[in-house]
Amino acid sequence: MAVKWNVCGGKGGQPGEHGHPGQGGVGGKGGKGHEWEARVGYVYSCTDRCIGGGATNSSSTLVRYKSVVEKGSNLALARIGAQAVSGGNMAMLMAQAATRFHALRNPQVNPGACKCHGGEGNCTGCDSDPVIRKFKRVEGLDGEDGHPGTLATRALHSGLDGLRGSVTIIVQKSDGSQQEYSSLYSLELVDFDVEDENGDGIFEPGEHLFVRRITVRNSGGMPSPARPIGLNMVESSWFKLVDGHDGRTLLPSIKDGSSVTIDTFIKVRIREREEYETLQAGTIFVRHDAIRLSAIMPWIEREIPKFDLDRVIDIRYPCELRNIQALATVAQASLNKLSFEVYNHGNLSIGPHGDISRVVEIDVSFPAAFGELESGTGQWEDAISISPSASIRSRGSLVLKQQLRVHNTAQVYQHVAAVFKLYLGKPAQVGSDGQTEVSLVHIVEISMQISDHHHYHPDASFLLVTNSEIGNERAQSIRRFVNNSLGMEIDTWNVCLYAGLDQRDPDSDAVRNILSRYHGKSIIFLGNRFDFFGQVSKTIFDVCDPEVIATAAAHDTNFLFLDTPDFESHEKLINEAVFCPGESTSDTKANISQSHRFHSVSDFITAITQQKQYSNLSHARYAITVSKKWYQAYDLKPQALARKVAKQLRRNLPTERFLITFDRPNLSKQPGIYPSDVIVAIGVPYHNSMAALERRATASALMADVPLIDGIPAAEAYMIVEAISLHRRVELLWSSTAGSDNNGDNALSSHFAAAALRTSLIQTTHREVELLLDKAPWPDKLLPSNPWKHSSEELKFLFAAHLPALHSILFHPRALEPTTVVNNHVKSVLGYALATTRPQSKLQIAAQALMPTNHRRQRAHAFLRAGIYMFLKKKGLTETQISGFFSWTDKWNISRNRNTGAAILRMVADLTNQSEYATLRGKQDASSLVRGAVYLSPGDWNSRAAAAKERSKRVVEEGNEAREILQRMLTPE
Repeated sequence: MAVKWNVCGGKGGQPGEHGHPGQGGVGGKGGKGHEWEARVGYVYSCTDRCIGGGATNSSSTLVRYKSVVEKGSNLALARIGAQAVSGGNMAMLMAQAATRFHALRNPQVNPGACKCHGGEGNCTGCDSDPVIRKFKRVEGLDGEDGHPGTLATRALHSGLDGLRGSVTIIVQKSDGSQQEYSSLYSLELVDFDVEDENGDGIFEPGEHLFVRRITVRNSGGMPSPARPIGLNMVESSWFKLVDGHDGRTLLPSIKDGSSVTIDTFIKVRIREREEYETLQAGTIFVRHDAIRLSAIMPWIEREIPKFDLDRVIDIRYPCELRNIQALATVAQASLNKLSFEVYNHGNLSIGPHGDISRVVEIDVSFPAAFGELESGTGQWEDAISISPSASIRSRGSLVLKQQLRVHNTAQVYQHVAAVFKLYLGKPAQVGSDGQTEVSLVHIVEISMQISDHHHYHPDASFLLVTNSEIGNERAQSIRRFVNNSLGMEIDTWNVCLYAGLDQRDPDSDAVRNILSRYHGKSIIFLGNRFDFFGQVSKTIFDVCDPEVIATAAAHDTNFLFLDTPDFESHEKLINEAVFCPGESTSDTKANISQSHRFHSVSDFITAITQQKQYSNLSHARYAITVSKKWYQAYDLKPQALARKVAKQLRRNLPTERFLITFDRPNLSKQPGIYPSDVIVAIGVPYHNSMAALERRATASALMADVPLIDGIPAAEAYMIVEAISLHRRVELLWSSTAGSDNNGDNALSSHFAAAALRTSLIQTTHREVELLLDKAPWPDKLLPSNPWKHSSEELKFLFAAHLPALHSILFHPRALEPTTVVNNHVKSVLGYALATTRPQSKLQIAAQALMPTNHRRQRAHAFLRAGIYMFLKKKGLTETQISGFFSWTDKWNISRNRNTGAAILRMVADLTNQSEYATLRGKQDASSLVRGAVYLSPGDWNSRAAAAKERSKRVVEEGNEAREILQRMLTPE
């Protein structure tokens, strides 16, 4: 109806508010005071008329009595007169006055003898006198003010609403009859269904949808008008009206309290995707919009309310690309397989012969400068089009494969993208020009890294291990530094190209780890995260087998991990590789050969000291059976015995790593066996570098703030120099160029590299001397008290046993050549090592003064001084030159640079342009993680061995899975 009314009762008034309480009244004024006299009682006195006695006696008694009474009476009157009356105390004061005068309130006579004659009271002969009292009433006090009124707490409520009115609607029909109703009709949209045009269940751009089974309820009190009401769809951003009768429907008259479901439909068009609405690569096109209906009264053009029900529709295409399989890294001149699926989300098959006959086309492209694709005709092109002949079943996939050939001249360590584009024929297949129209419905880009093959060069000093995330500049900058600044060769191995670190021999099909070909050299790992054949977010620490790392380290291989995301993974790998207890205690003991079994710790120490002259003892296993001494009162427990052995090894071989445990014998099978065998494993030498450097900054920050050496930060360049094996660094130090008069600046290809070489050797020898002196006992006789009495060969033996890095410098074959000059680089290394043996703090100075003999620091200084002196003497230096060298070291040590460790840290920080804190905290090395002789309980040993085996097993299994995927992707169909 075109009118509205409201018969609701009036709204009740708002609740009132209580008034504020009034103040209390002012107190009344007190009354005025006044005076008056009153009789308070009677007093009796004896006379000669008293009953019971003579006149003489009575007279004298009466006189004396009256005098006493009068005296008392005057005193009482004086006391009573001082009183005042106030309030209502009059009666009480009258009684008190009578009591004080011994008066009676009322006349009273005893008929018997008078008390003056032995009676008990007054007689009839006694005289009675009234007692008169003067009273005074004081002024009344003012009354107190009244209390204020209290605050009302009773709740006040709004007024009640007025009673609802009523209305009567009278409908007069054409025949003149009338029908009355109490309320208007009220139409509500209850429900409707939405169906797509082709029945596949997908609402895609360009097709139509149908709104069906529209249910409307009349919740009012009268039928809706008999004249049909039009129902339309409300246009939105994606849903558009359709002209003609299909775009609307009519709503019939609905009885009050009933519902109607309309059999007809409303046709709606989903608009096409506009050109500016470009598809984003890698994302599926999905949009959301709501279908909303409206009912319009045709004769007044007024929209009926309560038609606010809507349906949110997902607008998308029925097909998408998924499960695209391609290698993350492909090699130059390689043939690779690309596999992908076209998935159909709809309820009907799509294709040339499907339930819905539509064009399906996939375009694949690859940058022409890097490779080409094989077309259906066998031609190789940079872009091809694939039109599958098979249909794509409902909610199923069609798998397609494609061959990719990489050019042998493709630039390596570039990331290029293979682009996949999926086209579908539009719902209206034929356009206005008679041609089939298609829509681009999905784009996927797959990034692929171009890598070169690994080529082994026997003269290479480095192996760079990369992955699929490494870019061209990163890999090439490391290569440039090694080639240009160091003048060395570097090979490259990509773990994503070969599915790990294993290399398969194409002739024998045998598999060997690539690290085994670089024993005694330096391995640079890039520790960033990468995807590894479906295993996401891996690092090189997940690919490395700790047993392989341990084996390589035992063969004097150094490791450097760059771009390390965190040091935790590096620490775990180092702890497993330094000792690598790959077997349980019982298996370890069973596999120890007879030549590695000892019956005393001293024999073991002597054998190790001697063997160090000839070979590296890393990861060797030994057993020590210590017999009970005749003077020992009780047997040592195995744990206490193993700890005692560890303590002895720390004292006598402080620059070596040992892992000590024991194997408890089976007493049920071998009763009385004593003691348990102590098992000793020798770890990787301290001079073997196994360092990690934190992840570098972003490229922009790198270029702005960090100095670069051949494209890499100076800190990384220094760490690469430090990662060169010790024997190679010493060889560079003593090389013919390094020994020239120009102080060795031309030994390497850059001044930075030469300075880094010298600094790294200073750091290595300093660390070695510190280990020798760390927690040394007193008294100590590890080194001779007077080394000047020993021969050069004897000193050489001790250097090899306790200071192997200095031994390699002083007794290097090139150092013994007469033509080799001792340059300033060599002198600096030796000078810093000698300075390290001096007291480094005031506490050490005091300790040496209090204990001047049998002190390891003092003996180490004398030992090192004697060895350097003999070395310089053999090199032909004069006594003056030698004295000058020692004078320089002595002066340097007593200056403010007494702490050589701090001085070396400053030297490294200055060289790498970093703060000392960043230099110290930005890297992690095995020397700070695993130190000295460490006791490990058999349980912990076995747990560590089991964990190492489990990790090795996992690495092998994941590597096998990766190689299977690699083989499938490389094998042509």
